[in-house]
Amino acid sequence: MVKLNLLLLEDIEDDMEFCLKLAKEESLIILPGVTVGLKNWLRMTFAVEYSSLEDGLGRLKSFCQRHAKKYTLTGSTAVDQQIHVEH
Repeated sequence: MVKLNLLLLEDIEDDMEFCLKLAKEESLIILPGVTVGLKNWLRMTFAVEYSSLEDGLGRLKSFCQRHAKKYTLTGSTAVDQQIHVEH
């Protein structure tokens, strides 16, 4: 389970909206935590080849960056400061 930090996102209200937009925009499916009684959490499972996992994590990062609140002074996003994906 992963806690969804809504303070970093500017146009997403809850875990359900996050998952629906992610599926529509990136064709990536993550289970919203509300389905198992944990509002604003995400249930993620990894049962794929490494190359597919790497692709999916890249799409997840792109989605989060697109929906991140923007910092006006630096031009970076809140997500740029929080997400680090190592290969």
